[in-house]
Amino acid sequence: MKPALIFKCLVCFGSLLTWQSDANQQKLLANDGNAQDQFGFSVALDGTTALVGALNADVNKLKDSGAAYVYTLGADGWQQQAKLVAEPAFANDTLGGNVALKNNIAMLGASKRDDKGEDAGAVIAFERSASSWSQKQIITADDGKAGDAFGQSIALSERFLVIGAPHSDTPQHDSGAAYVYIRAHGAWQFHTKLTASDGAEGDLFGISVALDGDTILVGADLNDERAEKAGAVYAYVFDGKQWRQQAKLMANDGANTDIFGVRVALYGDTALISARRDDIEGVGIDAGSAYIFERTNGRWTQTQKLVAPDGKADDRFARGVALNQDTALITAMHHDAAGDNSGALYVFKKQLGQWRYARKIVANDAVAEDKFGWNVALSDSTAAVAAPLRDDKGNAAGAVYVLKLVD
Repeated sequence: MKPALIFKCLVCFGSLLTWQSDANQQKLLANDGNAQDQFGFSVALDGTTALVGALNADVNKLKDSGAAYVYTLGADGWQQQAKLVAEPAFANDTLGGNVALKNNIAMLGASKRDDKGEDAGAVIAFERSASSWSQKQIITADDGKAGDAFGQSIALSERFLVIGAPHSDTPQHDSGAAYVYIRAHGAWQFHTKLTASDGAEGDLFGISVALDGDTILVGADLNDERAEKAGAVYAYVFDGKQWRQQAKLMANDGANTDIFGVRVALYGDTALISARRDDIEGVGIDAGSAYIFERTNGRWTQTQKLVAPDGKADDRFARGVALNQDTALITAMHHDAAGDNSGALYVFKKQLGQWRYARKIVANDAVAEDKFGWNVALSDSTAAVAAPLRDDKGNAAGAVYVLKLVD
């Protein structure tokens, strides 16, 4: 195991290690939720709209066809606005396994959909007019093949859409790919396919994607350059015509099975990258960590490594990551604050150029095995934290907690 390097605020933990469970939480449940739906397997947030995937929801008696739910914030809090399902839908599509949201556009991944072969994958686009949502496109890879898992990761902006296919065999088995689409004439049109310049078998390039402005990050969590399955993240920039690789990011202390890059977040020139199976010296195996990289004049540099102040073995700190200008959210789905694997959210704030631990948040009604923090989304000062194994509507029916972050 290895020490938590490049983290200069450890001395501040003693006075700041508190956990918050308060009234600034609202729990979202599907109106028609059922056992095993795993509502909250994925979550996205944009302003006063939240999008929640339930990949194992059965629609019209189609097992695990999947669905997503839209919530909006009003005077009475967050209320369900719509339930989104694919037309046509098929059993085992797992629609909602990944979701993305921007303004009035929702993207729902169905990585096991079979349009281009078994489990080739697809992404379904929905748009909102007033308060009504309608399906607009079924997006598949032109060169999609069985097993690609197209749609396992999605990133969305007003102009670009990025879709990961980590099991694509281009150029080698499971080396992975990411597809970029551009918005034109009210629809999404294929623009380019990204593959790692040094892609190797089993890298899973495309396991995660992030997008901000003219920059894309693509995770390849099983890349072996630093060590076996240590992981890597590739940065691409758009020059007005095409996407060019700018950098390959790897942890300075990357080691076997860290899976650096399994989740990525991007804000401007800052990247927050998960290594949730990092082994931390003095803490334990799979305690987990997250890395901050910053870009200056086109050059990316690792500036900090973040760890949980109260981390323990197998917490999987950095299962989920989210980032904005001065707030980084990092979840630990196996944290035991309220019972085994009940989960927790850690808030870090940027102060005087350094990211510092601020507080830990757990669900008001947390119980063992909720896995609060399976995924997380952030918009301004609001966070949405997923707990897909929550049992309110049946075993593993799932829930999402919307939190108003207060300083």
